[in-house]
Amino acid sequence: MVIRYGNSRPTLRMYLLIITYLVFVAVNSPNLFISIPVFIYPIFIYRLFWLTKQPNVIFWGLIFQWLIITAQLFYSTIYGITLIEYFRSTEYPLQYLERTIFLSIVALYVYALGLFFAVRNLQITDINTVLLKYSPKNTLRWYIIVSVIIYLSRFAIWGFPSFVQYFYFFFYVKWGFFLVTFYIVHKRAPQLRIILYASILVEVVLGLSSFFADAFLNVLIFSFIGIATLQPKIKFTGFLVLLVMMFLFFNIAVYWTASKMEYRKYLNKGEVSQAVTVSQGEALTKLSQLVSNIDDEKYQNAIRDMVDRIGYIQYFDATLAYVPAVKPHQGGSIYAKAIGHYLIPRFLDPSKEALDDSKHTNEFTGLGVSGKDSGTSFSLGTVADAYIDFGEIFMNVPIFLFGYLIGLCFSYLWRTSPNQYWAWFLTGAFYLLVPIYGADTTKAIGFVSIYFVTIVFVKGWLIRVLDPRLRA
Repeated sequence: MVIRYGNSRPTLRMYLLIITYLVFVAVNSPNLFISIPVFIYPIFIYRLFWLTKQPNVIFWGLIFQWLIITAQLFYSTIYGITLIEYFRSTEYPLQYLERTIFLSIVALYVYALGLFFAVRNLQITDINTVLLKYSPKNTLRWYIIVSVIIYLSRFAIWGFPSFVQYFYFFFYVKWGFFLVTFYIVHKRAPQLRIILYASILVEVVLGLSSFFADAFLNVLIFSFIGIATLQPKIKFTGFLVLLVMMFLFFNIAVYWTASKMEYRKYLNKGEVSQAVTVSQGEALTKLSQLVSNIDDEKYQNAIRDMVDRIGYIQYFDATLAYVPAVKPHQGGSIYAKAIGHYLIPRFLDPSKEALDDSKHTNEFTGLGVSGKDSGTSFSLGTVADAYIDFGEIFMNVPIFLFGYLIGLCFSYLWRTSPNQYWAWFLTGAFYLLVPIYGADTTKAIGFVSIYFVTIVFVKGWLIRVLDPRLRA
């Protein structure tokens, strides 16, 4: 059976959940009117991007972007306070918070439409018939081999500074491989699940000794996506499993947030860098000590810190206050510079200026956030950049086009894959490639462009090498 994007019907339970939440908002919070367009969005993208028995990486990527907009609004609603009250003790100007959220969610709707128009004609078939041609044992074996190679190569690639980005984004293909492996093991070889779970656990443990949460969170997130893919319909048992995983993610994220500042100081021995200078055993021992010392007060403070780390509306709000009052709109120069940055690769121009997110943020907000000198980075995001370039109305034009570009890249890789197995393999990384918050425009364009160009270049070789080894 062939299915297409745009034909999924939200269930009655979904509508009831949204209505129930909005009633709660009306009773408990002053944030009702801004909450309506925000909390209708999940149903909107479910309609456009949800496909049964598919990993739905675009859908989940857009859900995460939605969480970035809603995190602080959701927190404020739960505690029955306004957004102004939420941000009262911060250094942000707080002049346009509701307007900021409204512009952000409109941009996310427009972005989703751009993506949808590019993928709507894809013909998606059931992967289960294709899976009969592939061996679960071989798939799992080679997934582990590829994971080990990527892990061991993460430092070696820095010996080729002009090509680091190409290696780094090529390694994203691992996540599509993970989804295929997760699915085929659960569907056709449940006796191998213990080995799969052990490999996931090893990745989490190794990731915990890293400087960044992505090192261990990504494997958990893709495990969540894998479990969701296995549920043709979200029945009670499946819903319970997903709920438990969400609770697990939440607590891991909170404990990491409560520990990370002191933990990172330990990892780099106080140096202004993002390098790990201790052994993995020492790192994990220290992290265990820090986690065990977290009390209720630290836990509650970490929830607030995590919400602020996820949310980006405060930076966009600061941009609205600064542009055009202090800094004029740029008339497209930011997007033009972002596109031009990748027309000449670094290996052809080694002297090309390094990107500095915090410098860009300070230029258009006046906030004075810390940057490279402190080993940190704060990004405005693609939506804020679009506003800086084109203003409140026309900012949605580049947002739509950017979504369409990403959708075209996704569609091309799907269509040119020899079968569904390889379509999952090559497009699974798009969960990580759809963000428009959390990375400046130059980086956001670079993420998807470098991955796409690299995969197009090596796809034929990759399939020739791996496909015979993966088959039954």
